[in-house]
Amino acid sequence: MSLFTLFSKNNQRRINTIPFLCSFLLLLTASQVFPRDVRVGFYENYPKVFTSDTGIPSGIFVDILDKIADTEGWTLQYVHGNWSECLQRLESGEIDLMVDVAYSDARDEIYDFCENNIVSNWAQVYTREGIHAEILTDLDSMSIATLRGGIHLSRLEGLLEGFGLSCEIILADDYETVFSLLDQQEVDAGVVNRVFGHTNADRFNITRSPVVFSPASLRYAVRAGSNPDLIAAIDEHLIVMKENHGSIYHQSIRRWLGETSRFKLPQWIPIVLASVGIIILLLVSVSILLRYQVKKRTADLRNTNSELIRQIEETMRAHLELKHSEEIRIHRERLSALGQMVSGIAHDFNNMIMPILGYSDLLIESSMAGAFGEKQQRFVQIIRSSAADARDIVRRLQEFIRADTRSHMEHINVAELISETVSVIRPALNSKPESVLKPIEITEDVPADLVIIASGNQLKEALMNLLLNSVDAIREGGKIKIHAFTDEERFFLEVSDSGTGMSRETVQQCIEPFFSTKGSDGTGMGLAMVHGIVKRHNGELNIESSPGSGTTVTIQFPLDQEITGEGTDPEILSLPVESMSILVIDDDISSLNLISEYLKHDGHSVTSFSDPVEGMSAFNSSDFDMIITDMVMPRATGEDVTLHVKNIKPGIPVLMVTGFAQLMSGRDSYPDNVDCLMGKPFTLEELRKGIRKAYSSLNGV
Repeated sequence: MSLFTLFSKNNQRRINTIPFLCSFLLLLTASQVFPRDVRVGFYENYPKVFTSDTGIPSGIFVDILDKIADTEGWTLQYVHGNWSECLQRLESGEIDLMVDVAYSDARDEIYDFCENNIVSNWAQVYTREGIHAEILTDLDSMSIATLRGGIHLSRLEGLLEGFGLSCEIILADDYETVFSLLDQQEVDAGVVNRVFGHTNADRFNITRSPVVFSPASLRYAVRAGSNPDLIAAIDEHLIVMKENHGSIYHQSIRRWLGETSRFKLPQWIPIVLASVGIIILLLVSVSILLRYQVKKRTADLRNTNSELIRQIEETMRAHLELKHSEEIRIHRERLSALGQMVSGIAHDFNNMIMPILGYSDLLIESSMAGAFGEKQQRFVQIIRSSAADARDIVRRLQEFIRADTRSHMEHINVAELISETVSVIRPALNSKPESVLKPIEITEDVPADLVIIASGNQLKEALMNLLLNSVDAIREGGKIKIHAFTDEERFFLEVSDSGTGMSRETVQQCIEPFFSTKGSDGTGMGLAMVHGIVKRHNGELNIESSPGSGTTVTIQFPLDQEITGEGTDPEILSLPVESMSILVIDDDISSLNLISEYLKHDGHSVTSFSDPVEGMSAFNSSDFDMIITDMVMPRATGEDVTLHVKNIKPGIPVLMVTGFAQLMSGRDSYPDNVDCLMGKPFTLEELRKGIRKAYSSLNGV
């Protein structure tokens, strides 16, 4: 057993080294000389741990622990109970070890966990028949059953409180009871772990919803400060088991969880095969008949055979064309579904980015900025820069969905762009445990005065993808070098790493969309997006790599680029914007509060509503100089609000904000009666410009 394993706790507790080491050596000596009895708590949570039909403990955790116990010479005594009883026994010392315990920071104060994860899991929401829940807020006012004392209970309560949802929580002693309550329609919804739901839901008349949350790492645990030898031994065995794909660990995972997907033969293939079989039978019959008449009708036989061969070729050609058309249709449907999913995620992500970008913007502009030290000011600047980068990545993703190839070309200081990108990517260097002992060094060889014309956001996105690929390729520590330079006509950006490298076949395929060498950890879109960005700059992407010799990726494009993008009319910028009374309507509370703070910072009087119906009612009874409204809201949309305002007071300017603005191709696709439309998230300065544009559009400037 390894001393390092015992001392590498997640929370790095401070302990008295000498007494602890002595106690550990005594325990180690005792465990090697004498067998030991281990009391193990378990409960019903199929298929991870449960009682089999023969009455013995079974499941993934039991299979693995039995194998370790057999090797270590332990005698296991399984103690059955429900979840709460098992935790109480572990805390009181009635049992030595507990299986299937989800790790959390709070529990780490009570228990000692093994370092190695057994199964990764998360919470899944199910509903009774007749109730549909698409998002978390659909659970409002429902009765929800879940496991008493489970990790998903506290996280569910936190989410409900955070979203302001009022729900009745029903506690059950096991997940089987949760599904039974749903099946008997005694509750509206139930929360179970994903593995239990996947393997047991078919036995009940319930509905699986798309609502998931609370990712969790499931491990073995002991009471804090007790039985360190058990945890150390389990961790050492798990390291070996996970590396050996034929070990009991992988066998048990495959046995109880099975394959995640299975190939299903398309229904049309048997039909086509049957048709071909019938044609072949007909051909055989015709051939027999023709052979019987061969002496009398030789000439006719040749003609008939030629005709039949032609028909067969046409049939096979038609079959191949049909198959190819079917594959194209399936591929388009998948891309369409992917686009819809990404569009929804981008909208929600924009709402999350908005308060980060906005409040950091306010901190920089406010009088409080003077109270910050240089270090704190730099922290705020990095937060704002990272949020702006995230916003731009989401916008590029939305542009990728609608195949928009427009780029905002501007003057870029290459050294500053590379420095900002490296500062954002640097936390990823410590994302792997081995990076602590084997660091990754990044060097920048860039002239400080190098300025080019390019799309800064796209170039930063391309560099970030290349750096992430290099970090993933350097598994044993190494170096990454960024080199930028120009010749008389072209700009060059090289990213080199000392990583594992790629074969010639991989280099030829790596820029194809959805091709990845990272398995389930990769999306296959990184280099494909880099290639698209380079093409939009009329450039080339070159990749040089070989196994064991690292990789060098070179971006090059002409220095002569045309400055493009939307400019701001000087007349609009010169329009005076005095203190106004502004009505703000947005169902997203974070966005509503931020916009209100923006406006108050500029001296405006603000009235805000999260309910569009209440906002329209307030408009009827008060005088406002301007209306700012979200587009997609419950009860009434932003277009409903705009139509209501314009019908009553046509001269009031309306500024609409939305997370879907990037999916609108131009002014012609904006909603009617809207004087200006802005995409979330936006900065304080962008809001000021939007207000001026709304006034200029209304007044015909």
